[in-house]
Amino acid sequence: MKRAPRLPLRRRNISADDRGLSHTHATLLMVAITVILAALLLLMLLGMIPSWSWAEPSLPPIVITEIVHTSGATGELTYASRVYLLNNGSTVYENDCLRAVFYRDGQRTCTVHTLNGHLLIPSHHYGVRYLKGVGCRSPYWNPGEEMEVDLSDETLVPGVEITVEIVDRLTGKVISKHTVRA
Repeated sequence: MKRAPRLPLRRRNISADDRGLSHTHATLLMVAITVILAALLLLMLLGMIPSWSWAEPSLPPIVITEIVHTSGATGELTYASRVYLLNNGSTVYENDCLRAVFYRDGQRTCTVHTLNGHLLIPSHHYGVRYLKGVGCRSPYWNPGEEMEVDLSDETLVPGVEITVEIVDRLTGKVISKHTVRA
């Protein structure tokens, strides 16, 4: 059997025939660009639609920071019902124009008709012993200031759900509502 003659090897110019490589790179580049653009579009949409946000809802302007059931002097459980309220917002309130309504497991238990400590003393304030703290000493309750509302003992007991509504006395509008577990 006769062998086929061997053809001399020709050197190919690699740069002249790299079309196959160029199609592969172009496809990979287009896929990568498409994925990046889709991710950017998704991030923009998630930022525009607040209901898809994973952030916790913001707190109301006035919040309950603590409920104390123990005696301040002895530390024993006396069901003292002292509630600490904080002006968590950015608004300065005229505290005489505010009323606090307390609910225990959804039932109205007590109303504080003024949050001005000096004006509470001469008023009829059934169920409230006193107000104290920076937020009730002057006519204004500034942001970041806290006040203590001492309700009659056993008004609020451990384990119940406590809600406070802060109401503008002039308009009757609820400006803040916050619920915590005592």
